[in-house]
Amino acid sequence: MAVTCCGGATYEWALGAFHRVAAEVPAYGQILREAGVDPSKVRTLEDFRTRVPVIDKPATFGRFGVAELCRGGQLGRVASVLTSSGHSGRFAYGLYGPEDVETASDRIDDALDAFFRVRTRSTLLVNCLPMGVKVYTRACTLGETCVRADMVTALVSAFGRHYEQVILVGETAFIKHVLELGQRQGLDWGSRLIHIVVGEEPLAENARKYLEILAGIQRKQPDKGLIVSSMGVAEIGLNLFFETPALIAVRRALHEDRTLRQAVLGPSARNVPMLFTYDPSQLFVEVVGSRQLVVSTLAPDRRLPLIRYATGDEAEFLNGDDGIAAAAEAGGMPADVLASVPILCVEGRGQFALAGDVRVYPEQVKEGVYCDPALAGLTTANFRLRSGPDRARIRIQLSPGVGTEPGLADRFADAIAHYVDAPIEVACETYDAFKSGMSLDYERKFPYVAGD
Repeated sequence: MAVTCCGGATYEWALGAFHRVAAEVPAYGQILREAGVDPSKVRTLEDFRTRVPVIDKPATFGRFGVAELCRGGQLGRVASVLTSSGHSGRFAYGLYGPEDVETASDRIDDALDAFFRVRTRSTLLVNCLPMGVKVYTRACTLGETCVRADMVTALVSAFGRHYEQVILVGETAFIKHVLELGQRQGLDWGSRLIHIVVGEEPLAENARKYLEILAGIQRKQPDKGLIVSSMGVAEIGLNLFFETPALIAVRRALHEDRTLRQAVLGPSARNVPMLFTYDPSQLFVEVVGSRQLVVSTLAPDRRLPLIRYATGDEAEFLNGDDGIAAAAEAGGMPADVLASVPILCVEGRGQFALAGDVRVYPEQVKEGVYCDPALAGLTTANFRLRSGPDRARIRIQLSPGVGTEPGLADRFADAIAHYVDAPIEVACETYDAFKSGMSLDYERKFPYVAGD
């Protein structure tokens, strides 16, 4: 089983975390016994990589009670619970004690301060993530709207003028909805300093461009507005993997320069996966087997620790080689800016449909949907991708009030063809006629690939 990892001395921390969890967590001790693993014989990185089993949500939350997954088999005093989306059909939980909430606030504020200087600028942060996803902050004024777009625009209209900057945190399609609603209401986004943090699913680079247009953000002036992507895992925490300005510049350069993209990502690369880094003092990260993203939590006082836990995402490490250096320079960054930074290339969940024998990924389709701003404004960005014997079929949901005018599907097909190297058939459906997807708008992750 092929394994790659990044982390120098962090593997020693991973070994220490493994031995603590093996001794203190009842469920994990049972998992190791059933796998025939004697913790005392796991002494080196090679032992850790070859002997310690990879676990996942079914093997943990799907099998054991929450207390059995905690240190000492006890929940202890829990101040907050973070629930996963349930997109896989099974829920997982992240537990925070009173002290953990303070630590989480500090970490979130550190990240926000590094990007947006929230400790020296008065900041209104609007959490637009689905219900149950908390954003802890003490540096910002926090508004929590869940997925009520009218609440978001009302908050920004009423309070935005009293703050030096506004940060919107949410999923890409919902932020799109918010910004478009604000425009229709006459809200001048460009008159305010607006930053956006998106998560929940991979961000299409063309979607970033489209959101910048809506928010009046000038891409070459990050101090006057920035859109950044972050990735969390509910059972572990928010903002585990994140972009930096340098990684954003690299991704943009790879997105825009086909020759550069193929030199770094391979000759078949039509789109650019997320490029993230992370804090090696908090996570030990591996890519196992066929691009399986596996993480181990390192904090010694973590209530519900996880060792070699598969997140369900596909990824690979990128080295800071000449290709990355060239991409950084093309993006206006010094060549050595990423030399010592772990770079994780995250593909998403690896779902796809088939056009005959050719795979078509939703991430590729997203780039096409957002490719032309005029087209992007006509759709909710929800689509359904289905396999076909000779071509993949894509049904696109139009925005409320937009009709299926002649030639519209062909225009979307031409845009998507820039990123999908396979035969496709595109149909546009009015908002009400599009029956696939969510039962609660924006509350659930959208299922782009048809399962039937």
